[in-house]
Amino acid sequence: MGMLNGGTDPVGSVIQRAVSDARDVDDFDMRHLRYFLTVVRAGTVSAAAQELRISQPSLSQQIRRLEQRVGAALFIRSSRGVELTAGGRSFLREIQGIPSQLRSAIASVTPAPLVWPVGVCGGVPADVLLEVQNGLSGGDSTKLRMRSVSAADQDELLRHGEIAFGIVRLPIPIPHLVRAVIWDEPLGVVMTREHPLAAHAEPTWRDLARQRLLWYEEGCAPGFADSIPAHLARLGWASELHPIDQDQHALFLHALQTVMDLVALRPYRAVAQDPNLVWRPLPTSRPPRERLAVIALSGSRSARALQQVAGERGWAFFTE
Repeated sequence: MGMLNGGTDPVGSVIQRAVSDARDVDDFDMRHLRYFLTVVRAGTVSAAAQELRISQPSLSQQIRRLEQRVGAALFIRSSRGVELTAGGRSFLREIQGIPSQLRSAIASVTPAPLVWPVGVCGGVPADVLLEVQNGLSGGDSTKLRMRSVSAADQDELLRHGEIAFGIVRLPIPIPHLVRAVIWDEPLGVVMTREHPLAAHAEPTWRDLARQRLLWYEEGCAPGFADSIPAHLARLGWASELHPIDQDQHALFLHALQTVMDLVALRPYRAVAQDPNLVWRPLPTSRPPRERLAVIALSGSRSARALQQVAGERGWAFFTE
């Protein structure tokens, strides 16, 4: 302990600077940072107030107090909403990591949770869920609580600690995540047995040009839902998209059964056991792929657990 007070001890110097910095911001409130970040994300004070469940005048007053404390205007206000000033942008760059750093610090000294909540996007095969369960809980199903959560909603739930892990399709345009890939399969064309193309062992691009593609509703699979049609267009199939909520297999199957010029994309393993469906390869040696990954918030306890499990089970692990 004596070394911490010595001027030549680097740890003591760091702590001394931290004490001094903390003294300078004693009157700062984490609540004000949350208010500031929410207004930045929402774009208007009224929308932020609704999200925070406080009155708009109260939120405006808190933002003014924050501006008085930092000594500079953070927002330019107009009839269209708010924009960050140059000072506001600088303030945002410096403070946006503070909430996650504090949460990580707290998590580092708290006991590991008895149950990990996991958000699962739609259409994840059962054997993928079993692999995740075996990896993250050693096969003990009581240690994981899985529930359906769209990929678009998982970012916010991860940041607020409502889920520890998510299962999503890559790519996903969410920063500050770690990813462990647990499924990487080529996509093929899926149709009902009654579909005219079901008799073709290998449909051509010309065959597919007359088909609409059953695809994800906007926001259901961000990143993946945009990249795959773009990939197909480069290969020669710029299909008209037929969006539905694919979280429910019954709706997926119903759409294919009732619209005759409709096909879907799935890996073979995802539909091989369904007697109603036929899988055919795409006419290319480099088909687009479906990559399912477990995600966690960077720096969190769950991220460290995921990295360890990925190493043990051979899952490809990525920090960004």
